[in-house]
Amino acid sequence: MTSGEQSSANDYVFRTEGLTRRFSGFTAVNSVTLTIPTGGVRTIIGPNGAGKTTFFNLLSGLLPPSEGRIWFKDREITSLLAYQRARLGIARSFQITNIFGHLTVYENVRLAVQAVHDGKANFFLPARRMGDLATQTERVLNDVGLSDAAGARAENLSHGDQRRLEIGLVIASDPPVLLLDEPLAGMSPTETHETVDLIQRISPGRTILLVEHDIDVVMAISTTITVFQTGAVLAIGTPQEIRANEAVQRAYLGELV
Repeated sequence: MTSGEQSSANDYVFRTEGLTRRFSGFTAVNSVTLTIPTGGVRTIIGPNGAGKTTFFNLLSGLLPPSEGRIWFKDREITSLLAYQRARLGIARSFQITNIFGHLTVYENVRLAVQAVHDGKANFFLPARRMGDLATQTERVLNDVGLSDAAGARAENLSHGDQRRLEIGLVIASDPPVLLLDEPLAGMSPTETHETVDLIQRISPGRTILLVEHDIDVVMAISTTITVFQTGAVLAIGTPQEIRANEAVQRAYLGELV
């Protein structure tokens, strides 16, 4: 599916039309018209300053556009705030790990699970509620491979485990769409391998939008790749198509060859 292509609500998760964001005269995202199909790992790549994270912030509602429109499935969401988009099933992680360091891994996930069901985080619950929350918390911990670390304080985890915990907090709501902004940043090779495995485990039944700089990982796990350059879309295609694209090769100085 190519940039600007029209499709039914069942075919895409996001569609943008002329999406633009300016900061004091600097255009970070420049009139992007893009359709992001449903399902798979949809990766956005590009050099620093290409507009990738700003584009994520526009999709998730952290920033309003200067111009343009955004649709999520069959609904226009241009004016919706971030929490309203989250309620539609759009979940987002960040470049900087966002967890409660003084709480245990289990407590972090339990509060995320509880917030989904109660709309708030509260340690003081009736006994009848604790069983359901415990079951769901254990499921999330198992999904992200942190069951053995449930009792550890989050601040004492390795960087890779902290990033996986953050993904656990994000998937506590079982979102159909997950935006991951550079989830592998700062990881060792072992941590990278474990986190890639996690992304692949949680991808079935979801659409994962990924911003990532590790080209080897991008080529290995992506269903499609969108290349940004100076705030605009340079190319869209499968990993094989992107690797063979001469314009992309020039932009990356041969890194993809």
